[in-house]
Amino acid sequence: MLNLVNIYKNEFSKTKKSLGQHFLINQHYIEKILDATSVSKDSRILEIGPGCGALTVKILERGADLTAIEIDAVLVDFLKRYLYFYPNFKIIHSDFTKIDKSLLDGKYNLVGNLPYYVSVPILEKCTELIENINTMTFMFQKEVADRIISTPSKKSYSSLSVFCQYFFDIKKILNISGGNFWPTTKVESTVLHFIPKKRQFDVDEKDFLNLVKLSFSAKRKMLKNNLNSIIDTNLIDEFFGRNNVRAEELSVEDFINFYNFLKNAQ
Repeated sequence: MLNLVNIYKNEFSKTKKSLGQHFLINQHYIEKILDATSVSKDSRILEIGPGCGALTVKILERGADLTAIEIDAVLVDFLKRYLYFYPNFKIIHSDFTKIDKSLLDGKYNLVGNLPYYVSVPILEKCTELIENINTMTFMFQKEVADRIISTPSKKSYSSLSVFCQYFFDIKKILNISGGNFWPTTKVESTVLHFIPKKRQFDVDEKDFLNLVKLSFSAKRKMLKNNLNSIIDTNLIDEFFGRNNVRAEELSVEDFINFYNFLKNAQ
């Protein structure tokens, strides 16, 4: 069995902290992630940030058609050198957040261990590519995952929660402690599984998401304070029956219904 982590350690000895590189090395958790991603010989997988290839090799061994996108030129060269003999493997040297949609033909199951600093931009990019996505299985720092799956009135509930839950049905798969990575880390990670939802809006989507973002702009302030620059705040009382509503109280469905009300009130 090809152990790319050990080979990489021997060649380079360290990872790049600037890119948030911590590679999962526990085979049990790797298999769990592949199962959640539905990796089989019939699947088309897009791996974001394959790193030194611990997950990549397992995907290829299962016979899936794999396209990997990696920002680090050193890792791209490393994976090309050691995985060249897999006909079902293609790697693209690029920043995933900047890829053109034309690079993707058809639908993929996405998988990746997302560094903290770029996890939200990657999720935003995924919403742009949503027509090319069957499912997504991503690993996040636990605090980011907690915000993504949070519910109204919880401290971790935010515009990110609404944004993600508007586009996707999301399921928590498992937590992974920092000792299962190389280099080890004190940060706990969480794996989430995403399935695209039916879109509620078309041309109005940007306006809806802007409303959500503004609603959370000062989290402890009421909607009437956060939205007074874009709406008649009397409409808040008219819709909710009170004017002391805060964004953290509202579900995704509440925001959708409120936006539709505002649109019809114009």
